[in-house]
Amino acid sequence: MEKVKVLLYVYAAINLGDNLFVYTLLKRYPEVDFYIQVEDKAYQKIYEKFSNIHFLNEPRNVGIVKVKDYDAIIYVGGSIFMESEYAFHEMSEFNYLINQGIGQGKPFFYMSSNFGPYKTQEYLEKARENFAISKVCFRDKESYELFQDLKTVSYAPDLAFSLKIPKVEKKKKTIGISVINLEKREDLKDKIQIYEELIRKTIIQFAKRNYQVKLFSFSQFETDDKAIERIQKSVPKEYQEKVTARYFDGDIDSYLEDYAKMEYMVCTRFHSMILSILSDQKIYNITYSKKQDNVILDTGLFRRYQRIKDLEPNMKIRKFYFKKPSKRKVKKIIIESQKQFENLENVIRQKAEKSNDRKEEK
Repeated sequence: MEKVKVLLYVYAAINLGDNLFVYTLLKRYPEVDFYIQVEDKAYQKIYEKFSNIHFLNEPRNVGIVKVKDYDAIIYVGGSIFMESEYAFHEMSEFNYLINQGIGQGKPFFYMSSNFGPYKTQEYLEKARENFAISKVCFRDKESYELFQDLKTVSYAPDLAFSLKIPKVEKKKKTIGISVINLEKREDLKDKIQIYEELIRKTIIQFAKRNYQVKLFSFSQFETDDKAIERIQKSVPKEYQEKVTARYFDGDIDSYLEDYAKMEYMVCTRFHSMILSILSDQKIYNITYSKKQDNVILDTGLFRRYQRIKDLEPNMKIRKFYFKKPSKRKVKKIIIESQKQFENLENVIRQKAEKSNDRKEEK
């Protein structure tokens, strides 16, 4: 059968969460050829093990896309609908692309996203116009409920829930902490000192009990490494040898294996929570955005978690806060997450049917 060709739009940076979306699609669909408008060689290197991804070595530009060359166009990304001047402009650009596709029988899908935050009715209406002529699978129920009257809109848990995590033995007396640099978060900059002090105290607390502590950076682009360096320097010398750092450099397989070995995990990054759920770790979540709170509420996996915006001085993470989520509930969520792929799988099936019809005609 002739291969299905998909033009893929992504957040093209070395950022584990978004890289996992592409990684998952490439592993799940070896029979599909994915094309991305990306010139960055460091980004391209992340997927060098895969033969079904093709980089167009051109800037991301909707205006030069030849829709006829593809079977479908997909935008896979999490927080891609935060209102801004750029987001409004991008929505208009995609409306043009979607309409081109409609004329040529080439569908446009959004996968694994959440909507907002938004401020204006104008942006909301622009999004409705866009979603009515494309297909959207949101990863949270709040976003879905905003647009549930549109037949083109659906809900399924985040695409990353379908990941196959390496089966590795847990290292006893280990705790991982996924760290975020709040300097990049305008709404949370006032919490930098309190957040980093909480992490420092948690490191000391576990190091005193002879735990090995590993700090995980998920995003080069958002400079998680700078926050890790500040925190490491603040740890007293007698505990320094107990603390190491793991920076994500684009090697997904190695990073996931290292991550899965941790017995306990403090999760700040959105996808650290999902990776820890899949890794069957004892988890405590510190959330920096509503998108994380929504997943926690939607899945019902955690009763206790801490919002960064509500942090106060002298707070402490206690060992009994850490919980393993229910395996029964997790299994159900993994099954539900498969719905993120339904629109793409319809395209694959239709292509196969057309190919078979042509063979029969011959």
